[in-house]
Amino acid sequence: MLAASFAVLAGAPGAGGLLQVLGPGVLASNLTSGPGVGLYRIGPGGGIRMIVGLDLMPSAVAPTGAVAGFRAVDRDRTQGLILARGKSRVELPHSSSGVGCVAFSADGSLIAYVSGEPTLTHASSGIQYFRIEGTLWLVEVAHPEQARAIESGAFATSECPLPSPSGRKFAYFVQKTPDAWELHVYRDGGVATVADDPVPVPSNHDRSFAWSPNGGTLAFIRGDDLFTRHGRVTEGLTKLLAPRPDISYARALDFSFDGRLLAVSFGHRTGIFRLNGRLVRVVFGHLREWSGSLGVLTEGVDAHFVPTLFRFPLRGPGRSIARHFKLPVVADPAGAWFAYPEPELRQLVFRRANGSLLRRIQLNFMPAPLAATDRSGRLSLPAGSY
Repeated sequence: MLAASFAVLAGAPGAGGLLQVLGPGVLASNLTSGPGVGLYRIGPGGGIRMIVGLDLMPSAVAPTGAVAGFRAVDRDRTQGLILARGKSRVELPHSSSGVGCVAFSADGSLIAYVSGEPTLTHASSGIQYFRIEGTLWLVEVAHPEQARAIESGAFATSECPLPSPSGRKFAYFVQKTPDAWELHVYRDGGVATVADDPVPVPSNHDRSFAWSPNGGTLAFIRGDDLFTRHGRVTEGLTKLLAPRPDISYARALDFSFDGRLLAVSFGHRTGIFRLNGRLVRVVFGHLREWSGSLGVLTEGVDAHFVPTLFRFPLRGPGRSIARHFKLPVVADPAGAWFAYPEPELRQLVFRRANGSLLRRIQLNFMPAPLAATDRSGRLSLPAGSY
């Protein structure tokens, strides 16, 4: 039994009779015993609702309530990727030998995934990262028996396809030749190259590109500089943020929820910029998420070398939010709150954008956040991952 209210997901019927993921909350799986089992929406008011049953380990969820994941008995995740819609379970094509990088488009009509097993790779610079030598597939949710190959190559698992917040677009890095990675955007059946990056791996930790909240602008790091589709925002990021060149590959990037600011991490420092390139401030820690549009949430070590979640406002001193922290943070797509788990207490903590405590929700399982949703069903994915 759960320690808070539990009910079948309620919502309005969407395309194909699916239930919409309506209402604000965190979409989280259960990590109490090994890989996540089941998917729940945990609201900031305390309610808990099931989206998919205990037979599935979820990897991605759509605003429609459709879920992609693996059977609970498939602990190695090698027996096929499952599309779950209500009680329906369908195995997706080309997924029986392992897949990664699973994502739904913002409208829930497409599923993207890369076939193949992730392998640990040693880049020429001495950087280690996981990559999949495989094929990027797209499946129409309405026709799950059909999959279309978009392109093949090497896909860094840290740079998986990221859906735009609107429409049916995905951005991702792929390595098709040994001497360069390419940032591509899939849209309306075609693929466009946005930039190339002749580095051993764009980022070995988090994504080095991000969509603006309205999906109209793609920001990305190329080499030592920060760009949007309108041009260079700033240059010289290594000198500003990464005193050791080897940690410059631990990168993260995300827009504020109002779309006016960009936060970028190289290693253990994060810079906040306006879109015109003006530096707002540099803070300690690696980017985990925005605190609304009022500041950033970063992960670093405290004075006792304990991994800690910090909050830094746009001006003024930062403070510790949670210690012994090693899990993603998710945030309301409207920017009103953010949430994170406290594993030792088996709690999900909601805080307002200004960092003040909104609510602690006691659970009898360990929640693993996948995304956050607002009242309309819009989803936001974590800016940083672990």
